[in-house]
Amino acid sequence: ALAAGSQAAGGKLSCPIDRRPPSEADKALQGRRYAGAERLYGEAVAANPNADEALAGLVRTTLAEGKLPEALALAVKDNSAHPNDPVLLDALGEVRFRRGEVDEAAMAFNESIRLNPCNGVSHYDVARFLNLSGMYGSAQRRLEMAHTLAPMNPEISRRWRATHAVPLTDEQRLAMLKARLDHPSLTDQDKEGIEAAIKGVESREKGSCELVSPVNEVKLPIVPISNGPAMTLQEIFAAGLDVQINGKKKRLEIDTGASGLLLSRSVAKSAGLVPETEIKAGGIGDQGPTGAFVTHVDDIKIGSMEFKNCMVRVLEKNSVLDVDGLIGPDVFRDYLVTLDIPGREVRIGPLPKRPDEQASQPTSLKTSDDEEGLASSADSAKDRSVAPEMKGWTPVFRSGHFLIVPTFIGNAPLKLFVMDTGASMGMITPAAAREVTHVSGDADTRVKGISGEVKKVMMADKVTIAFAGVRQITNGMQSFDSGSMAQLSGVEISGIIGFPTLRELVISIDYRDNLVHVVYDPKKGYHAH
Repeated sequence: ALAAGSQAAGGKLSCPIDRRPPSEADKALQGRRYAGAERLYGEAVAANPNADEALAGLVRTTLAEGKLPEALALAVKDNSAHPNDPVLLDALGEVRFRRGEVDEAAMAFNESIRLNPCNGVSHYDVARFLNLSGMYGSAQRRLEMAHTLAPMNPEISRRWRATHAVPLTDEQRLAMLKARLDHPSLTDQDKEGIEAAIKGVESREKGSCELVSPVNEVKLPIVPISNGPAMTLQEIFAAGLDVQINGKKKRLEIDTGASGLLLSRSVAKSAGLVPETEIKAGGIGDQGPTGAFVTHVDDIKIGSMEFKNCMVRVLEKNSVLDVDGLIGPDVFRDYLVTLDIPGREVRIGPLPKRPDEQASQPTSLKTSDDEEGLASSADSAKDRSVAPEMKGWTPVFRSGHFLIVPTFIGNAPLKLFVMDTGASMGMITPAAAREVTHVSGDADTRVKGISGEVKKVMMADKVTIAFAGVRQITNGMQSFDSGSMAQLSGVEISGIIGFPTLRELVISIDYRDNLVHVVYDPKKGYHAH
């Protein structure tokens, strides 16, 4: 486990403040000028082979270029040559964290801070780790330490300012944008960007998605999405919810790998929705983000729940979605969400009351694709709370809407997989698969997502995965790179736990505290055990 406190915080230890400005090599790395950063750090090491910050800079440059095996080899080599160096241990922790080796990262960070509790960069890296773990209060305290100890570090200062900034009101933001629009030196491209930002602010003003009548608990029927009658679980390839959008009944796929409400173009057209702000939407695929727009729905009904004035996203390509749209369970993130696919029911209920809070009743649906999982304000940052009745639940990592589950594959070290009911198949990266099984080319398999088709798909032989108390043996698993998910989450994603596994399970999700609970009923399932 990663230590949440610090002897540097409580006041007995007196730390020197590092007021050095970034070096030219640091500036090159921050500016993504990797060749220049590598040259400058290399020159510093040539001048002084024991220059730990330059050695760490080379590791971070290699990591920033996405060369994960090379970065690990370099960090391990440096730590062997310079044992018990806190700067190099922190760099090793960064590499381990990016690779998804969370236990090893925690050990490196803890040891780095034990050796030098006054290194602001180490505290910042721990803050990133704790944030992903849902320990937002502890992460904020670490960030405060990091900023106190290294106030000249641009990355630390940027994040610290973001958590302390007083948000502008929409009126203030509009006034500022409109004033900028009158500047004589603006290019046409600058003007288009500012006009789009103005439209975005004006759109947000209408997007409260307020609940018409208070609802404490509700059960919603899951509609099987299949090619036939779907008599058995194995014949279902997706789980759907029937939703009324401006009075028109639409069927949305329940997708834990998506966020908010994402509608197809045909649905938007039939509901009379018009574009208000152009955006990009991304997902699995190698063609990059696809065109989308933000608009508003006057009325949304889901079972007995009715919401007014909701912001939704619409994909512009008709061919991207095979259904009317997607609904991410995170729309109910103010509730406790249970996806009982074998029982064909979604259950929405109250979250346990925190010890330091009064019980509050949710008042809205979270239909926009935002990053509320990350604490944006220093005042509101709180740690995960585990209620007594949830002691047996599994802590997960969360980046935005991604539920990142610690997963074992065979006898290999712990990996991170995304729990994704919207994935038609499970997936494992070639690098992870090669640790436990054989991987071969697969020219016949086609994988596509919101970002188009995956260019190179392989097939992994027999793979055993174990997560959240369940275990499954899969004979043949799609294998391709997870680069886009890793970029979004900041850690290596080694695979996806897809619908064929998740349809056999009862999955409860606490988005507030980064907790999941998985139950397998052998009378209802087929493969998990």
